[in-house]
Amino acid sequence: MGYARLLFAILLCAPAAATWSQNYPNKPIRLLVGFTAGGTADVAARVIATKMGQLLGTTMVVENRAGAAGSVAATIVAQAPPDGYTVMLASPGALTVNRILEKKLPYDPDTAFELRTEKGVKADPASAARRLCDGFAASAKAAAGRGLGASTTIVLADGLNGAGEELVNQIMAATRPFHQVVGGAAGDDGAFKATTVGGGTEAHGDGASVLHTFSRTPWGVGVDHGLKATTRPMRVTRAARNVVHELDGRPAFDVYREYAEQKGVRLEPASAGPFLIGNELGILVFDEIKRARAPLSVGADGSLSCAADIPEGAHVAILDGEPDSMVSAAKRAAEEAQRNLKGARAAAVLLFDCVCRGMILDQGFGREIDAVQSVFPDVPVAGLLTYGEIARFKGRLDGWHNTTAVVAAIPA
Repeated sequence: MGYARLLFAILLCAPAAATWSQNYPNKPIRLLVGFTAGGTADVAARVIATKMGQLLGTTMVVENRAGAAGSVAATIVAQAPPDGYTVMLASPGALTVNRILEKKLPYDPDTAFELRTEKGVKADPASAARRLCDGFAASAKAAAGRGLGASTTIVLADGLNGAGEELVNQIMAATRPFHQVVGGAAGDDGAFKATTVGGGTEAHGDGASVLHTFSRTPWGVGVDHGLKATTRPMRVTRAARNVVHELDGRPAFDVYREYAEQKGVRLEPASAGPFLIGNELGILVFDEIKRARAPLSVGADGSLSCAADIPEGAHVAILDGEPDSMVSAAKRAAEEAQRNLKGARAAAVLLFDCVCRGMILDQGFGREIDAVQSVFPDVPVAGLLTYGEIARFKGRLDGWHNTTAVVAAIPA
């Protein structure tokens, strides 16, 4: 888990216009550490450098640039060309604390290591998306001049505000055709009360962070769920955006309460969150599950607030998944991602997986990671358990998913 978090942190701390090219790396990479040799940070950096050097096929040189609680190393990295050959084992001091203690830093943590973060997503997803994508066209043009014509945005979003799908749609509108968006929604360890998204020195509820990347060939993206309907189809007779009031003319929560009783579970509104997110609503088209939508909370009128919109008039069913089918779905998602690399070699793989899949698989969750790894042997796999999964790419008009495995393969 520690290695997974570290690899993901490295990706998200990269410059906003991060780039990959087919001949990268073709020289040693400097890994700066803001502390003296022999300490915990130095030991960790040398372990990381050895493993990453093996995976990337190059030498990673650890440089200890101690001083000013990490600011010396951060200054060197901030002033280096954004080409991926000078990186840093970052510390809270270099990115957050030092700006409070020092009147004038030689670098700006908000822009030198640019990860765009915005708040107020639910009230106005379009405005939030425009701010998150400000400067995208200029970055895309500059990247294209270096032969990096493909683009993918990584998104981390609030997991409980119900605006995730609209945010993804607006990010697509604010970027360009054939752009890809992947990512996930933040969680709160299964409490389903409040989630926070942060980047740089900011952290917000009802927020989102993005990292725009450019590469010579597209990232390979795949998505699958392995779910099945466990109830008869029901019609959404009253709904408003992501709030489902009635199913077949009955309060939506009453339908779930009855369903839970059949499973021997007594469901109460205040504590229903884990059961709801583990038994999502599936939107059906001719009995085929097109989208899964997780109910997140229960209203006073028995309505269900869901992770994304469910149209009034849609036909839905309550879904469930068997462990074996979920593992198979993760492998299919990885195989789709591999196909979408179009023959390119994967340098790393990101896995965004619904928290409920972790709950269902429990101690067997490693099987799902093994399934992805079987498609990408000898490639590092990092990921997050999320309250919603994001995958919008060629051939898919839907971008927000629940109870789903999203695999994003980064081309070498």
